[in-house]
Amino acid sequence: MVQWSRPCGRRRPPRIPLVLSSSIDHMVRGYLSFTPFKLRDLHPAPVARRHVFFIHGFDARSGIRFPAFFKRELHRHATRFGAMPRAVSEIRTDPDGLTRSWTVDAPADGDGAAVRCETLIWSDIVHADLARPVSRKLALLARSVAAGLAQGLVFKTSRFGWPYTVLTAFPFFVAFVAPALLIALGTAIYAAVSPAAPTETVGVALLLAAAALALLYGAKKALGRLFFWHILSIRIFFWQHATGRRPDYADRVAAFRDRVLAELAHWRANPADAPDEVMIVGHSLGAAMAVEVAAQVLARLGTDDRGHPRLSLVTLGSGLPFVALQHEARALRDDIATLVFSDRIVWCDYQAPQDWLNCYGFNPIFDLGFGRPAFLACNPLIRSAGVKDRIPEDDYKRLRLKPFHMHFQFLKANFRPGEYDFFEMILGRQSLLDRALRPVCRRAVPPAQGA
Repeated sequence: MVQWSRPCGRRRPPRIPLVLSSSIDHMVRGYLSFTPFKLRDLHPAPVARRHVFFIHGFDARSGIRFPAFFKRELHRHATRFGAMPRAVSEIRTDPDGLTRSWTVDAPADGDGAAVRCETLIWSDIVHADLARPVSRKLALLARSVAAGLAQGLVFKTSRFGWPYTVLTAFPFFVAFVAPALLIALGTAIYAAVSPAAPTETVGVALLLAAAALALLYGAKKALGRLFFWHILSIRIFFWQHATGRRPDYADRVAAFRDRVLAELAHWRANPADAPDEVMIVGHSLGAAMAVEVAAQVLARLGTDDRGHPRLSLVTLGSGLPFVALQHEARALRDDIATLVFSDRIVWCDYQAPQDWLNCYGFNPIFDLGFGRPAFLACNPLIRSAGVKDRIPEDDYKRLRLKPFHMHFQFLKANFRPGEYDFFEMILGRQSLLDRALRPVCRRAVPPAQGA
């Protein structure tokens, strides 16, 4: 039997009377570890069976690679913490190509739940975005940045992690600002060295602009190695998502919603097959999709959720503010509000200030202006992923300047015990609510035996 440590300690926000002033709101939001005031602590029973729907981020290969990645990291988790081996089934791909599923059996000692995992795939949409012609990407980037500047979006989002804001500004600087500065400088030097007619100076400026464009096309592969085109496409996606210009994305959200509802209907008709907990997990940009899927599932279920397993939502490394804070993103804000004020689902948002691609410190209760008192909110619980405490110092120093590698620490096996543990969260006996409120950490095996 695996040895367990005592429950991890945490600095928790104080319980505050129901009459909240704006000054108290400001004080409470300063805690990374936030527990909503109306959350019902039901002390749920341990989970014996769980069904996990995982939604990947803006990655053209994650839908295919994640199951193999999961198996590899699960093996590392078992080795580092001395857990009993668990049988993992073969990966099954649905005929429509939208889901890949596998099962993880409960360990022989009963120290874990039996879990069925499904990856909900939208990587084909991401691939189509990344495959756009360069001219089309630059035109869309210009439009998205113009819309963002008109709304002051950069100032709104910089409160939730300036590295993410800088990263999303990087493509605009490389594609437009830097060439414009170089063209202006080159034209000024030419005009100073060889005074000429205005038409000739304009001609030189146009030649420099053509050279800059040719250089940008020529450096396409080099920029790709810096994730330039990937970040550029993310920036465009934020704008298109907020403004409703992505019918393909909306259709995929509806397909995922229907997939979850079909499973719930099956379990309601066959209670013996039903899991104890249904968990929707969204990583990175998949967190926004997970929020939309969960909200639409609740809306379709109506008020009668008898016979359904308990529902939970986990968002990891989310970039929600980049979409939700845009004026046109009313639909997403409505979906978030549905979850915030619903006691029929538990939503836990894990954040990490070390992750450049995560909006650290964002709390929809206070930052989206729902116009309802904060003490009526049931969600989300906000917890730290504790990245710096979970990995060795040498690895942390190596990873902190690699944004995308750091971003995937949410999904990797811990090196050290911690309140956040991806595999304990989805494979353990604690429900999401119980783990968020009373996390129990495994003890690592001695270094000589660990991996």
